[in-house]
Amino acid sequence: MKPFNTIDCKEIHAASVAVQEAADNHSPLSGYIGSKPLGGPMCLTLEAMWCGVFEAKHAVAVNSGTSGLLAACMAIGIEYGDEVIVSPYTMSATAAVPKILGAKIIFADIEKETFCLDPVEVHNAITRKTRAVIVTNLFGHPAHLRELRDICDGQGVFLIEDNAQAIFAKENGVYAGTIGHIGVFSLNVHKHLQVGEGGICVTNSGELNRKLREAMNHGEMRGGILGLNLRMTEVTAAMAIEQLKKADQIIKDRIGLAEYISHHVKKKGLPILPPMKRDGCDHVYYCWAGLMLDEVNVQPPFRWRYQAPLWSIPAFRTIYLPSSSVVEDINERMLLLEICSISPTDKEVIEMVDNLGRISNE
Repeated sequence: MKPFNTIDCKEIHAASVAVQEAADNHSPLSGYIGSKPLGGPMCLTLEAMWCGVFEAKHAVAVNSGTSGLLAACMAIGIEYGDEVIVSPYTMSATAAVPKILGAKIIFADIEKETFCLDPVEVHNAITRKTRAVIVTNLFGHPAHLRELRDICDGQGVFLIEDNAQAIFAKENGVYAGTIGHIGVFSLNVHKHLQVGEGGICVTNSGELNRKLREAMNHGEMRGGILGLNLRMTEVTAAMAIEQLKKADQIIKDRIGLAEYISHHVKKKGLPILPPMKRDGCDHVYYCWAGLMLDEVNVQPPFRWRYQAPLWSIPAFRTIYLPSSSVVEDINERMLLLEICSISPTDKEVIEMVDNLGRISNE
């Protein structure tokens, strides 16, 4: 089965041009010069294109999605003693970044349909110490983003979207990643758009844009916050520009693949609930995530479970647990197909589903 890969001669050419232009102009490949800290021409072009596509006022290119989360947490001023609410059902960086900055992580439970943070649980978890909510748009489906933003605004709390898995997903016509105060996108090797490593932060706030740029550039804009080197290179930006040009077809193909899998699961009458899509939302299917309604003997490339809830990781074991535990039940019944890393043909999809059918009927 072919691996998922969107890199071709266009990205290779763009990267070569970026290197040659840097050599010809005797400028560094980061595009960074002390008196010009906003990035090189490729980074600036990518940021402008990103704003245009996602209808955001500001975009800041960084060297990974995790760096984007770090810049976002630094930009809103997370510090020791703050509380940050996150989902226990997400990649570890979502919780690790604020914890590294000294925050206390508060896990709020997920909702049953799309496995994202439950707004009711978030509301109940907010205290006077809460600085932020970091919501993950899991598997390509947006969380209840507008509801969460309203909750946060009402409590004076920041909402950061971890939108690594849901580029081009929408809630009521608005792009996921643009509803929170800051949204973080990833260009990691197995994301819809990928350049190996890379990330983009977006915001509609001029103040947060300035602070994001300080955070990713050593604080050298002298605006009052410290920073690190989180900058994207010119070569990475050049490749990302080409990826963005292909985005419509990449997303269309991914949605088509996921719907084809769901169609054959339903056609076989398997005891599996395919991924659902909430009314008014666009799902972009980072992974195909179904729920087993009865016992199924899973075999590759399908896999049982996504990952254990974060509170089972030693670094997080002493952290507050939600009163309910939807996530435990969901994880025990999760059937995952990582279409973020494979590109099966129609024939291979039918064979995979047929194998599940034979096993579940034994």
